[in-house]
Amino acid sequence: MKSTRLLWGTISIGALASTLLLFFGLAYAVNDIINPQASDLTSIPEFSKNRDDLVKDNGQIDIVALGDSLTKGTGDRTGAGYIGRVKDKLSEATGRDVHVINNLAVNGYRTDQMLSDLEKPSVADTLSKADVIIFTIGGNDLFKYVRNELDLTSAEITGEDLMKSIPEPMERLDQIFKKLNDINPSAVIVYVGLFNPFLDLDPTRQTSLAIAEWNAKAYTHVNGYENVIMVPTADLFERHLLDYLYSDHFHPNDAGYERVAERVVQALY
Repeated sequence: MKSTRLLWGTISIGALASTLLLFFGLAYAVNDIINPQASDLTSIPEFSKNRDDLVKDNGQIDIVALGDSLTKGTGDRTGAGYIGRVKDKLSEATGRDVHVINNLAVNGYRTDQMLSDLEKPSVADTLSKADVIIFTIGGNDLFKYVRNELDLTSAEITGEDLMKSIPEPMERLDQIFKKLNDINPSAVIVYVGLFNPFLDLDPTRQTSLAIAEWNAKAYTHVNGYENVIMVPTADLFERHLLDYLYSDHFHPNDAGYERVAERVVQALY
């Protein structure tokens, strides 16, 4: 009889203890949700304020830009382009001095011309000094038939034509990534992807599929290098396209370059 009482007593005490534990645990959880501890919010490492992987021993960040007219800044009335804006925004974000050592971009450049330039000792020497290498290329390879042969006021642009233009320059783009990496494996190499400046002339929107194909293939090559990143820009121009294009219907305007610069700095920092 005593053993039975002892057993039931033990069970009762255990049940009471479990209930109390459950009650206090629930109360603690509710209080933690309603009144979160400050330590929970500040325990995230503030690495964003110390991105020293971009910084030289002298405390500054050196940029070299190259490629085509997009990197040259054509269409920007201020002359800054996205490179000048990246310089200012990156300096503000890091608190460091940011210098553009050289902007080697050339209007109208294609992948074959850029690849040829990378063989020049003077170009390689300049690139070897950079902490960040930024470039655009490929638009003139794909769109040259549009700009040279079609009247933009009545053009009918097809995605099929653009698709046919992809394979050869894409092979050269892969070679460009490899060459840049060989020249300066310690730099962060940024490839700014293509957007579709002729979307409003294509009611089928098939040209955007071709641009997406180019960007997807480019990313496949980029993914093979730890120090190479690709910055997508197509979505920045998909809506309200003409608000962000220069009067030539090809290059970004001031507002367009501003959006590209913001995206580049986000990727870097």
